[in-house]
Amino acid sequence: MRRKHRSLEERLRLYEEVMKLRRLGLGYERIAKAIKEKYGVWLSPAMIGKWITGKHHSLGSCNKLVVAAELAYVIGGWLGDGWLRYVRNNHRYCVGLSVRDYDFAEEWGRCLALALGRRQPYKPYWDKYHQRWVVEGYSLLLYTLLRRSEKNLRILMPILEKHPAEACRGFFDAEGTVDVDYYYIAASNTNPKLIELFKNLLRKIGIESKIYRCRQKEVFIDSKTGKLYHRNSKYIIILTISREGNILRYAERVSFIVARKRLKLMKLLGKYLKADN
Repeated sequence: MRRKHRSLEERLRLYEEVMKLRRLGLGYERIAKAIKEKYGVWLSPAMIGKWITGKHHSLGSCNKLVVAAELAYVIGGWLGDGWLRYVRNNHRYCVGLSVRDYDFAEEWGRCLALALGRRQPYKPYWDKYHQRWVVEGYSLLLYTLLRRSEKNLRILMPILEKHPAEACRGFFDAEGTVDVDYYYIAASNTNPKLIELFKNLLRKIGIESKIYRCRQKEVFIDSKTGKLYHRNSKYIIILTISREGNILRYAERVSFIVARKRLKLMKLLGKYLKADN
């Protein structure tokens, strides 16, 4: 009898449930029984073990994503400046990025193509109205994975933990800054869980960081349109990397693709070298 084919949504839902039960301390066999009782689906303890250890992903044979450093960079960048759009007229699932730096957009498009098994890179185009470079690619699989991650970031961890440096590079290319005068690197976002995720990824490559919460103004004026908008969050969460050892490890293991940010990082490193002399 042929096994029933599970949809992407179902596979990701089962994966989330397995990881949740594992965090509660359940063993592989107990997880398998719990999944069977709740969903009527039997997952072998051996397969559950592969999911938990990262040797296999729940998307199984339908997984056309190339799980490599390029995909980690794509996801890291998308978590900072990305968006998703379903194109109804041709039923296509778009994953996109909108940024101010061409070099960032170009690298993200190159990595996106490799992650989707495409030979030619996705080329950025200039959005004149928003004054930003835009890159777009189409993938139901990646779209579904990223859409699910909006509710549960943990489903991305098997990919990001394999390539933490590239994931952090993508995120800091999107959200990062370098303050040369005050000797620190920072990235900010309104989602505290997202900031905590990258704090943990930095730690995996030997970089310690701190998290701060700063209150934002409730309203802001769009410099292009002059319109007044209310912010969705009262606070901005800031991830900061300071101290010479952490800065040096960041420069060696992560750095930036964005040239203007990389230049500031080099200036900061130069100040440390002058201080040592």
